[in-house]
Order: sequence, then C-alpha cells, then structure tokens
Amino acid sequence: MQTMLEMKDINKSFGVVHALKGVTLEVQKGETMALVGENGAGKSTLMKILTGAYQRDTGKIILDGEEIKKNTTAAAKKHGIAQVYQQAELVEELTVAENICLGEKAHAPKGLVPWKQMYKAVEELLEHYHMPIHAVTPVKELSSAMKQFVAIAKVLFRKPKLIIFDEPTAVLSDSEVTILFEIIESLKKEQITMIYISHRLEEVFQLSDRISIMRDGSLVAVLENTDLTKDDLIAHMLGKNLGAMYCQEKGHPLSDKAVLELEQVSTHKIHDVSFSLKEGEILGIAGLVGSGRTETAMAVLGVDKIKSGKMRVKGKEVRFRFPADAAKAGIFLAPEDRKKQAMVLCRPIRENISLSRLDSIAAHGICDKKKEFTRIQQLCRDLKVKMASIESPVQELSGGNQQKIVIAKAFTADPDILIFDEPTQGIDVGAKAEIYNLLERLRKQGKSILVISSEIEEIQGVCDRTIVMRGGYVVGEVGKEELECTELILQCMYKEKQI
Repeated sequence: MQTMLEMKDINKSFGVVHALKGVTLEVQKGETMALVGENGAGKSTLMKILTGAYQRDTGKIILDGEEIKKNTTAAAKKHGIAQVYQQAELVEELTVAENICLGEKAHAPKGLVPWKQMYKAVEELLEHYHMPIHAVTPVKELSSAMKQFVAIAKVLFRKPKLIIFDEPTAVLSDSEVTILFEIIESLKKEQITMIYISHRLEEVFQLSDRISIMRDGSLVAVLENTDLTKDDLIAHMLGKNLGAMYCQEKGHPLSDKAVLELEQVSTHKIHDVSFSLKEGEILGIAGLVGSGRTETAMAVLGVDKIKSGKMRVKGKEVRFRFPADAAKAGIFLAPEDRKKQAMVLCRPIRENISLSRLDSIAAHGICDKKKEFTRIQQLCRDLKVKMASIESPVQELSGGNQQKIVIAKAFTADPDILIFDEPTQGIDVGAKAEIYNLLERLRKQGKSILVISSEIEEIQGVCDRTIVMRGGYVVGEVGKEELECTELILQCMYKEKQI
C-alpha cells in the first residue's frame, strides 16, 4: 500500500514536560487508523502538530511523499489536512452553507459570492453524504448533533486528503452515530485517509483498519484490527491489566431512609417523574439522548420550574427557585458539560476547587490563602490529579483530570446529595476507573449519588439500581438483582409509554 502520512521522530516539550518522545507514525492511503490512549498520552499534541496548531521541536512530517518543512494551520490546510473537532465552532447567525464556505476564497472570485451556485454545491454535498440538514437553515436553529454534521460537511467541502476525527460521536445519539458511520464508510470507498480518535472502544473496533496506541508521550504499539479483544487493547493502553474497572461492593445493605424523593414531578420538559434516592445509595438514570435525564436534574436544582408534583429532601417538601437554594440544601451537580458549566478554564486549579465552598476558607470576605493552599494541595494529591501545580490553569489539564477537579469541588462542598451527569464522558479507561473509585469513596462516606449516563455498562458497574427514562417519562425501574440484564434495560429504554 502507498503511504499517505509519515510523522518521523516527533518530539515536543512544554517547559520541563516532555509531551512527545520520538513518535513515529505511518498511515497508509485510504486507511482508517484509530489513535487511542489515556488522556495525557499525547494524542491531541501529536494531532495539533500535524494540523499546525503546535510546532514540533524535532522530527519530520511527510504527506503523500512531500515533506512539510514548516507546518502552520494554513500550510496544513493547503496540503489537504483537516480535522473534525469534538465541539463544532460555527457562526450561529449564518446559514449552513455560509458556515461551510466561510473562508474559502475559491468560492468568492473577485470578492463576489455566487450565492446560487454556492447553495447548490453545498446542497449536493449534503445529499451525497446523506446528512439530514439543509443548506439554507440558520445554524442557530440546529441541535448540537446537527451542528456536528455541519462541521463535518465544512471539512468535506474542501476535499482533503487526510481527515482527523476527534471524538466525533460525543454529542450524537445512536441514530446520528449510524449516520456518521455511513459517512465514514463512504469516505473509505473514496479512498480518503482518516485518523479516528475515540475513547469509545466499540467504535474503534468497528471503524479502524489498524490501531495505534500512545502512552506517556510515546507510540507503544500499532495493532492490526483482527482477532483483537477489548482486554488486549486496554492492557496496551495502560501498560498493565486493568483488572476490575468497577470497584463497588455489590450487595452492600441499602438504607431505607430516602434523602431525595420526586412524586409525579412535571416541568415543561419532563412528565410525572417519580423516584426516591436512598441514603448511601448510587441510583442511576439511564436513557437515550433527549429522554429527560438531564432535564430531571434541572428540575431538582430549580433550573427548570416544577409545574406540578412534589419534591422532598430528607422528608421535607421543597421547591427550589434557584440552584443556589439547592446548594444550600446540600445538593451538588457535576454537569455534563464540565468545561462550560463546571469550571473557569482560564483560572487556577486552586480557585476552581475553592469556588464550591468559599466560606470554608474565608472570614469576613477575606480568604485565608495559606489554609486554602494546604487544603487544595492535599486534596489534589489524594485524588491523584496530574498537574504542574495547583496554580496551573484548569484548561491545561486532560479531560480525566478536569473531571477530577469537578469531583474535588464535590469533596470541598461536602454535600449530602450529588448528581453526576455523564461523569466519564470523553475520558479514557484508566481515568474512568479512577473516577468510579472516587464515586464509591463518596458513597462510603454516606453520600447519596445520582448518576446520569448513556453508557449501560457504566450504569451496571457503579449503580445499586436504576430508573430508565424515555420521552420525559420514567418508563421503568431496574433493581440490583436485575441490573446485570442488559436486555431488560434496553427494553425499558425503547418503551413508548410509561409503565
């Protein structure tokens, strides 16, 4: 086969941190190469060097036989390298076609835009790849998933030689993932070379021809995707056998005391939702995207107004007007979008953790810096946060370590009830195991936890029991004796009516 990409002996350091250590990667023309590894393994750094966002310290990049001596983002684009990022960055006020063609000088000769031809070309592209969007639709009217398809179409419109997909299914439902996979299969037939980055190993096995594994800044293995098991792949990623991913002591006695109860609660998004969370219990909320899982958490917190029904915290009927009221009542939320809703990315780790309980380190509005530093330093050490120092901006951390900061905020806030919405989304298997261990640690402290997750395996591994939602309704409850039955959970998820 013809080699499309060669990255030879790539090194990159950030101060004293040696992020890439002599990485050599080869990708064949028309191949789909999966790139996997723990957060912080060096995957993103390597791809940023390929796309010109970072400059390599040493090494060579050869694309289709031509060496790219000085790689910038403009040079990468010129050479046919493109990337689809996890979160689409689009201009909301413009149409789909305008976003796709934005910045493409070839479609505006002499500064004049041939609107009719542009919309026709975009519509033909969307139809060719069976994308369920229209060229004339304003982007602001699209869902997050459809915006992701616009971002993919924007890349395809340039007819690149090599496409990097970075966690492209993070915001997609099962049906939308199917559409994406069909697009990728079409690209394979067109002999487009692809690098596919994902923490969802099922996707890696389904789509890739070969799998490159990175660990601690080095490329440690390149495996053919034949007769390869999930356990083998995980062992290569971690450099050891993972062992038990989940650490919960199954069968531990549950308290009869309910700390949070919803009785036929309805908002404009959920309907007649009823469940109870026991003291020291981890209760799952499972369901497809749009099932009402997150909306239930928003009702509990007072973000969405409760129209009817009752909610009780520790036996007392409550109805919160604002999230601050829920926080005062001892309820903590770790939201699905940790970057936008849980952290101030440009501020230090220390400040982000302290924000959840400033009164514990402040007297009369003045922070005790020494007390704060000692407490946060010890907490980060206990949680094994990989960082330069607690003064480092949170945005410099990997996804798994950012999630640990969110959990550190939970430890600092010391609530009685915690809600974790997609606690391990977008993080690697090693970091997942550590997050599960921290959840179990909180439970053993007597905390009561709601875990909202789209991963059935996660629900089965960490929860004592689970409720299942669909269309804003609770459509089933699965007890601890039945929790291992995946078929039962799936049956509940696809029910049309409440039972």
